Amino acid sequence: MIGFTSHAQDDNKSHKGLYFGFKTGYTIPVAKSTIGSPRTEVGNRILVSSNTGTYSYSEKNPFGTRGAGVQVAGSIGYMFNNNFGIEMEFSFLRSARILDGSRDETSLINTVERNYFAEQYSYTNMFRAAPMLVVSGNPSKKFVPYAKFGLILPLAGKTIVEVTINDETGELADLLLPILNRDLSDKLNGMRDFIPFVIPTESFIKAKTAGVFSLGFTARMGCSYNINDKWSIFGEMEMTMLTVKAKETEFVEFSSRVSNDALVILAELLLQESIQSEFGYNDLPEILRLTSYANELTQASNGSYDVNAVGFDRNSAYNQVTFRDNYNSFGLMLGFKYKFK
Repeated sequence: MIGFTSHAQDDNKSHKGLYFGFKTGYTIPVAKSTIGSPRTEVGNRILVSSNTGTYSYSEKNPFGTRGAGVQVAGSIGYMFNNNFGIEMEFSFLRSARILDGSRDETSLINTVERNYFAEQYSYTNMFRAAPMLVVSGNPSKKFVPYAKFGLILPLAGKTIVEVTINDETGELADLLLPILNRDLSDKLNGMRDFIPFVIPTESFIKAKTAGVFSLGFTARMGCSYNINDKWSIFGEMEMTMLTVKAKETEFVEFSSRVSNDALVILAELLLQESIQSEFGYNDLPEILRLTSYANELTQASNGSYDVNAVGFDRNSAYNQVTFRDNYNSFGLMLGFKYKFK
């Protein structure tokens, strides 16, 4: 990070008074943990890779922190005397893009190799405030050590989730079509009694996840070197520890289409009617559009896409167990200060 701080002082020998600061840079991840919550359509927090013939399989939790990324911050502070003061910092974080989950699996269906490929990426935009106490060394010395510590408060922000699915196996269509269009699903299932087929689809989902109000901790340690009465340079280490509990995820974009046009034409000929082969955001019922997170799911929860499941309600939010994302990060800042009356 690079930073600039300006001081308005009572006199050149005192550190008392207002000061303003600005910094920007890239913070690096620390204190990593399991992160993210892949959509049901992608997989249950796993990375899968397999091929027919030479079969291979791997599974792991996504691991990291959303605290790493580009940060821009401004601050205002006041020193009551040479050694003690307060500071309020406002910052914007654009976190690095993270792979939450992926699946790349090939299966042999009706003597044909078919692939299911899905990836989910996510990143966070967050605006936050950090009220801090400031403790400083003697400002009349050449080297002035100081420390800042306080809370970090997320004021606004969303985690943006982007999911891409290319399904040749028909699994996604079998999962979602009964929810999107129950009548069409029943008709196509009737056709399968005498013509075995799968419904390949290409889909894209973009959603935003909001969290509940959370509190974190931030601490900084630094030292400045006074070049003269006006200018000084400084170095500062910053540590931020923050976790945010998920509240809900809402789709903002959705598209899905049958990728086999010949299959659509055949189905229309057999059914003697036009069928819907593309679905958009406006076709989504509430259970697909909104996910609500809870500490516990019960039999009565709307936690399954199975239309025959107990508790299923297409006009209510989908229920999932809540999770926490961490925003832990470390920063090393170099900058300069200017003092004015």
